[in-house]
Amino acid sequence: MPRSDRAGYASTQLDRTFAPARTIAVLGPTTGLDADAVRAALTAARTASPTSRIALDPRADQRIWAYRDDIAGGIAVTDRPDLPTDDLGELMNLVRDRGGPRLALEVVLCGDYVAVDYSHGVGDGQFGVLLLAVAAADPDGGLAPTLAPALPSDATRRALWRHYRENPRALRDLRRVRAEHARPDTADDGVPTRTVDNWAKTKTCRAEFMTPEVSAALEAWAREHAPGATAASVTVALVNAALRAEQVVLDDHVMILFNCRRYLAEEDRTGHGNFAIGIPVRIGAGATPGLVATVMKDVIDSGWPLAVLGVAGAKSALTRHRAAPAADDAGPITVPDRLRLAVSDLGNVTSLYRHLHFADDGRPAQMTATLEPDGPDGITVLVSRLNKGRTLAATFCADMIDPDVVTRALRRACLDPVALLRHGV
Repeated sequence: MPRSDRAGYASTQLDRTFAPARTIAVLGPTTGLDADAVRAALTAARTASPTSRIALDPRADQRIWAYRDDIAGGIAVTDRPDLPTDDLGELMNLVRDRGGPRLALEVVLCGDYVAVDYSHGVGDGQFGVLLLAVAAADPDGGLAPTLAPALPSDATRRALWRHYRENPRALRDLRRVRAEHARPDTADDGVPTRTVDNWAKTKTCRAEFMTPEVSAALEAWAREHAPGATAASVTVALVNAALRAEQVVLDDHVMILFNCRRYLAEEDRTGHGNFAIGIPVRIGAGATPGLVATVMKDVIDSGWPLAVLGVAGAKSALTRHRAAPAADDAGPITVPDRLRLAVSDLGNVTSLYRHLHFADDGRPAQMTATLEPDGPDGITVLVSRLNKGRTLAATFCADMIDPDVVTRALRRACLDPVALLRHGV
């Protein structure tokens, strides 16, 4: 099982898989951003523990990762007031496309917006949400140390034991749920293909904002017309409907991201690492929030996300060789000419940012992030709620789908989500 000590950290299979990917997240507009204060906060997070998660130096081809001491160096925090902030999707594109090598973790101050750019090997979305809170302001120094703790080294084993001990029928349910959502061997028969060259160079992001008034109307409609639906199931159904309304051809399997910390004891859930996993479920066109909620509950109750982590860990322990570097994404790749949708709902992040002073000039307070697709045929959508508004951000390959189509789909979802869910597609 993975372990941590001052000499090095024994990375998990998921850590190594995600190490080459970058996560970019932004928050703003806030007042009082200061590069020296950010450096002080990063230093406090680094010194809070000799094995602080924030100090990891992720390497896809190495099991044992070193801890860095220079995370608050001059290059780790940069001021870029020249980057425009009126479009958060474009802002994340500009942060991604900055020249030069990347450190494992960097903070970019863009006027009154703060952006973080870090290796996914350091941590998953939970880490990024907290990192933004620390970088934006940590006046009493209480938040920075919370970036240090890692997940327990035996987190997966303990979670598996806990879940299946308390739910003895879950193993049987796991077999059933996986069979229900299995992809037929003939799923790609007859589907046209497309070849994309150097697809990573055309990765791009688009973001749109749903006002608090529209968001409240969506929640009211869901309470009345979608009994049993959750905020996350509404998100998945809405994004699926919005893209299909723009005639986007989607695979019927949608990858929904699940945070496996739900399976841990309460005191272990704040640890950082890679403990979220995507599960492909078949929902197709016209999926209602209630249907999606039922599917998500079946997946969670069966322990499917946790089982995937367990199998990955077991395989990694048995092979005992270094993980191979990530595949080269610069060459031509042939994929089915349809998109695979992945959706992550970060939930309501308002409470984490209550210590911040947002600008009171009509611009909405927003937090959003990129969620990198794993191939040219992927489109990933991340949704977050802050101060009663919602931000939807999609990351995709512009050679697979016209960015204007994605923009229209996101705007449709943000302007009249009830119409999309009421009528279906």
